[in-house]
Parts: sequence; C-alpha cells; structure tokens
Amino acid sequence: MTIDELGEFRREFKPGLETIIAGIIMGVLLMAGGGALTYFAVMGGIGSGGNLPFWREKGEPGWSWGAIALAGAMGIGLMMGGFFLIRWMRSLVSLRVCVCQNGFAVIDRKSTQIVAWEEIDSVQETHLYQRPPVLKGVAKYALPKLMSKSFLVRITGREPFGFDGDTIKGHSKLAQMIKEETDRRNISWEIVEEHA
Repeated sequence: MTIDELGEFRREFKPGLETIIAGIIMGVLLMAGGGALTYFAVMGGIGSGGNLPFWREKGEPGWSWGAIALAGAMGIGLMMGGFFLIRWMRSLVSLRVCVCQNGFAVIDRKSTQIVAWEEIDSVQETHLYQRPPVLKGVAKYALPKLMSKSFLVRITGREPFGFDGDTIKGHSKLAQMIKEETDRRNISWEIVEEHA
C-alpha cells in the first residue's frame, strides 16, 4: 500500500520544535559537563605526577586513582548520554504522521510505514500519574500528581507505533483521530493506569 492509497489527507503531526531544541541543549550540556569532569580528572592525575594512592580516606584532600577512574567513567558516561540524546533529537526532526481517510502514515528519515485502519489490532492508552520532580523529600507531596498520556498502536504483523507528548506535538488530537476510526471498526482500545 502507498500513501496515495490512504485517500484524502486530513492532518499532519510532527514533533514540537521546543522539544527538539530543549533536547539538543540538554545533550550539549551533558557533553560539556562530561568533558569538563573527564578533563579535571585527567589533570588531577597529571598534576600529581602519577604519585597517587589507590584510594584516600574520607575527608582527606586530593585525588586518588580510584577517584580519577570514577570521575573519568562518569564523564565519559555523560558525554555518551549527551551524544545519544542529540542523535535521538535529530531523528525526531524528520518524524511525521500523516492521517488520511483510510489510515495513517508514519514517515521518518529511514522509512515510510503505511497503516490502514483495518490493520490496527489494538491500541493501549497509558495514563501515568506522577509528581513533578521540582521538590524533594516530604515537600514533594505538597504538589498534586500530574497525568501524562502515551499511546501504543499495535499493528498486524509489524512493530507497534508508540507516541506521546515528547515525540508528537498535539498527540491527544492524533489519538482522538485514531480512536474515532478504531471505534467505527470495533477495535480494542485499552486504558492502563500507572502511578509513579
């Protein structure tokens, strides 16, 4: 099936620009922080001339080989996390979901996946309730739990298509359009409640 066979075009959905920019900024900050942590660890080892104990007692000033290894591993981990976050944001840039009369198409840089409404086996809507991570300790209970929604469309013989507010701007409207079509065809729509 081709995208032309899906019939009349209704609406296109794509990721929000603010999500992509925030992800890239966070990725750059992770990489910079990891680079700085690794740099300071290496300079601590070089500055000592290599004459360091394996580990220092708590409260004892200066570097040790264990601290250098730990800081270096954390720095490299942060840089890798930043790199993969930026790669994920770059992949989101090309993501598009085109909803048409007879189905929808998921288009990204690598492929186009055409899904007719009849090919949908079921849809799982997940409601995740969690408190914002602004406050810590007992104070966090002063804030109410907020709900976020994510959706997983299971397709006959293929990988499922999942989306939420981080990957698609206007994800609730996309879900509403899919639900209208699945209701007409008596396709299962399951709602799962999760509390974090």
